[in-house]
Amino acid sequence: MAIFHMNFSNISAGKGRSAVASASYRSGEKLYSEMENKTYFYNRSVMPESFILLPENAPEWAKDRQKLWNEVEAVDRKVNSRYAKEFNVALPIELSEDEQKELLTEYVQKIFVDKGMVADVAIHRDHDENPHAHVMLTNRPFNADGSWGQKAKKEYILDENGNKTYTANGHARSRKIWLVDWDKVGKVEEWRKAWADHVNSVFQEKNIDERISEKTLEAQGINDIATQHVGVTGNRDERAEFNKLVLENRQHKAELENLDEKINNELKVKQLKNFYSFNEKKVIAELSKELHTFIDLEHLEEKNKMLFNWKNSVLIKQIVGKDVSEELNKVSRQEFSLDNANRLIDKVVDRSIKAMYPTVDSNAFSMPEKRQLIRETESENKVFTGAELDDRLSMIRADSLNRQIVALTKRPFTSLTMLSKQEKYHIDNINNVLAYQGYNYENIEMSHGKILRNYESEEFSKELDIIQRSLKQINSIEEVRKIVEQQYSVVLGTIFPDSELNKLSLVEKEKTYNAVIYFNPTIKKLTQSELENIVKEPPILFSTKEHNQGLSYLAGRIRLEDINNKHLTRVLKFEGTKKLFIGEAKADKNIDPELLKEATNRNDKQSYKNEFYRDKNMENYQSVAYSDTSPAEYMNRLFSGVLISVLYNNENQHKKGLEEVEWDMERKHREHTKTGGLSR
Repeated sequence: MAIFHMNFSNISAGKGRSAVASASYRSGEKLYSEMENKTYFYNRSVMPESFILLPENAPEWAKDRQKLWNEVEAVDRKVNSRYAKEFNVALPIELSEDEQKELLTEYVQKIFVDKGMVADVAIHRDHDENPHAHVMLTNRPFNADGSWGQKAKKEYILDENGNKTYTANGHARSRKIWLVDWDKVGKVEEWRKAWADHVNSVFQEKNIDERISEKTLEAQGINDIATQHVGVTGNRDERAEFNKLVLENRQHKAELENLDEKINNELKVKQLKNFYSFNEKKVIAELSKELHTFIDLEHLEEKNKMLFNWKNSVLIKQIVGKDVSEELNKVSRQEFSLDNANRLIDKVVDRSIKAMYPTVDSNAFSMPEKRQLIRETESENKVFTGAELDDRLSMIRADSLNRQIVALTKRPFTSLTMLSKQEKYHIDNINNVLAYQGYNYENIEMSHGKILRNYESEEFSKELDIIQRSLKQINSIEEVRKIVEQQYSVVLGTIFPDSELNKLSLVEKEKTYNAVIYFNPTIKKLTQSELENIVKEPPILFSTKEHNQGLSYLAGRIRLEDINNKHLTRVLKFEGTKKLFIGEAKADKNIDPELLKEATNRNDKQSYKNEFYRDKNMENYQSVAYSDTSPAEYMNRLFSGVLISVLYNNENQHKKGLEEVEWDMERKHREHTKTGGLSR
């Protein structure tokens, strides 16, 4: 039976691939890479049949495989450049080798080369039953003079008078105009269908009954495993053997699916059920009934949000004097049950962490972070180890704070200082409204809604609306403050266990938090000498390649997902650590000055846009400035002698106490010697 197999992919710098190396592997030819100053050669037992097809306008040198792909890499030098498209395709074994080559050549010429692509074709025949071809296609067209052309151009959006139009931020509006349609959505599906049609046309011409389709078996309505025809009429025995293997494969696949399901279920049971005691299972059943939801990590998180919003709504009704006693009783009962459920789940999470991750210091992580680790373990059906575990924990810690705050406030976190100023603003709003009656914000709760009843009339609806909105914001800010303070307490308390954090201002805490997230992503305890060494000579955390990747992201050339270094992606997400990265990159002598300038300019513009947005959408917003600085300057300014003494206060006190004890013992020893050991 003829089969359809055709996969497309990109050969790109962003994925660390080389066009020259790819061409060498597929063609079996020894090729020298000018960019890497390296020769590639992959020895093959069966030499591929390779050739290059040129479109109109292509220069003659493009027939030289080594020159062609070195030129491609030279013209596209961005870190995320896509050098070539590639597809591999199964050749129908119903045709002879010459017919296979003719079929492939006609298809590639008509579909790609005639449209302007250079096609580097390599036919592999290592196995008789699996003839296939690899085809590399250039992404850029050629100009009429043989030079490389452009894939797209920028076109400004003009008004009716032919003048440029601008955005609110003063940027000229423009759009990207593609000069070729090779990246158009649906193009790959079009190419796959064209191959199926081309093969079927040849089969029809040669009176071969077989047909292929680019659609999956499921899309064709066939619930079966795809099979491969191993020969023509003279190979009945081989076909019978293959069909036997197909049946065995179906059986093995079903067994593997059942086994995989059992493994998944077993792991989930181990994580979320086997760590419950018999009595806890009974309590879980009762709480699930009371809360009208299944008790697990996912459902409890949703229930927490729902109850938070419900309570806010009821409290506002109470403040304006409505009878909400029945609703408050319901909320109170739900809160009680939810607290019990959360405490029980937290116990189970702690047990799970200790059982599956014995090397993790459970006390160094907040409960939301430990919950997230268990959730990811379950969802990915994998217990993380080694560097992967460190990366996962760092990512969870960096993301958990922002995720919780966005869930509460619907906006990204900037700083605790900003939250305090916003809270004061809303309290002042309430005080201004209540001042006419001689009351203030502190009197509201004590009055049980009596103060606000005078505002229930239509005449004072505006004032009542101000109070309701401000009260909701104050409540939300208080919840956010708890989350942020907990995060600071856990992280800084883990790294500096002997510190007196209450002596630090909020600004100092935030700056210290940024510094340790940047230089100590695994959140390990730092001795005073270790911290002083980091301050004295901050380590260079990223290579030139990573500096280029980070700056390319900041310049808008690549996506964050294209960067493999997890710590770098975390650093680039937050404004404070982002500035430290830029400062480190500036000291890298191998960085292209133009890329650095483009990245810093775009980042500054983006920061300005974020500030502009917050100022417009957040009442009384106060900017928190992150000035450009090198890591050395930042650390030296931040970790002064005063801050060091606060972070290591208890440790220094302990050392001082030991010294005093030693001195006192020495004094008594001298007195004892002086008196000859006689009692006084």
